Amino acid sequence: MLGASSVFELLAADYRRQILVTLCDSERIEVPDAILMRGARHGQPPAIATSGTTTDSTVTIELYHTHLPKLAQAGLIEWDRDAGVVSRGPEFEQVRPMICLLAENEECVPGDLV
Repeated sequence: MLGASSVFELLAADYRRQILVTLCDSERIEVPDAILMRGARHGQPPAIATSGTTTDSTVTIELYHTHLPKLAQAGLIEWDRDAGVVSRGPEFEQVRPMICLLAENEECVPGDLV
């Protein structure tokens, strides 16, 4: 079972939050496409970046070498690296209420939380 501190640490990164929020709506997503498109659906430039310096390949590198391994290790996602697909992991339901609450109240949270 994940403790509150562990969950908040996992939620500390923008891409990890976006992955988990996207998984609240979909049982599986393709990465990095789902992350790049999430920003566009919310009226933001793709990949969260507003400076224009983050490229698709940079996002992919960050996802594959940092964010996806952390989420997989915590059991929040199942990651098929070869297919580039992420699905809900065995521990996802533990954090789903918190993630969905954040997503549903995005306008009440300062900054770019989700």
